[in-house]
Amino acid sequence: MSLRFTAALLTLTACDSGPEDKETGDTGEVAGREFEYFVNTQTVYTGDTTCFGTTPGEPDPAKQISVTYNGEVHDFQSEDEVPEADVKFWHGDDISTTPDAELVADSNGAFTTTVPMCTPIGYGTFTDPLLELTVDTYEVHQVYPYEEDGVVDGEWVNSVSVVTSKLIPGIIGIEWDVTTGIIAGTAYDCNEDPIGHAQVYIHDASGNAPATGEVFFFDSNDLPTEKADQPDTNENNGLWVAVNVPVGTWTVEMWVWNGTEHQMMGSTQLNIKAGSVNISNIFTGDDDGVSYPDSCLAGA
Repeated sequence: MSLRFTAALLTLTACDSGPEDKETGDTGEVAGREFEYFVNTQTVYTGDTTCFGTTPGEPDPAKQISVTYNGEVHDFQSEDEVPEADVKFWHGDDISTTPDAELVADSNGAFTTTVPMCTPIGYGTFTDPLLELTVDTYEVHQVYPYEEDGVVDGEWVNSVSVVTSKLIPGIIGIEWDVTTGIIAGTAYDCNEDPIGHAQVYIHDASGNAPATGEVFFFDSNDLPTEKADQPDTNENNGLWVAVNVPVGTWTVEMWVWNGTEHQMMGSTQLNIKAGSVNISNIFTGDDDGVSYPDSCLAGA
């Protein structure tokens, strides 16, 4: 269960040399890629952060039950169905372990399996690599809402095409090293609306930034661009992308400028695999990337 961060613990003044206030006590410096390399905006963020510092509602254990899931695999960009894709589910939300379910979608991208409601899970979608149609796509920390009829129906899982995986780095003007991964996500406020002027910082368990990997933000047309042109998230979309993130387990943090200091508003944890695209969002006040729908909460 995630906890809303307390402002006193997770703030960083503009004159600090790095995130030394963090529990690791590490400056995050890796060959010149110190904290300020990633977090340096002094534009005040936009969005509702009133939930920051509060404790989110707990899911009702009675609603965390396994149910039938009638789902579909869709292309992340075009939203077209992806036929005969392999789909894996991790009910424990850890893609480094053995999947709890493995199946193949039909010719319309449809499939049926069993998932737990109101519980964070992860999934991956795959196609034959020889066909060069899609790249391995992962999305973790997914929570399906409580349904009284015991069926999750019509939910999509994402698949990223090879074309899209090359398009984003191509627009930015860099090359994706397929021995690394890509992370794409949205920064959300307390209402799960995009939060503007946030920046993303990635580090390992020791507080060190990755030796490679650049974070880019999207302009008002939802196109990724150089950080010099768009230094932080756009308030209309909250989108960000990190390219060439090394294989391994990483913490991804969302930082904002509150007018006085830099402040961490939320984070998530990801396990990156080579050649993969990872879809991940960061929610204000949550330290694990998990947001429970209201229907899952006790008393709802």
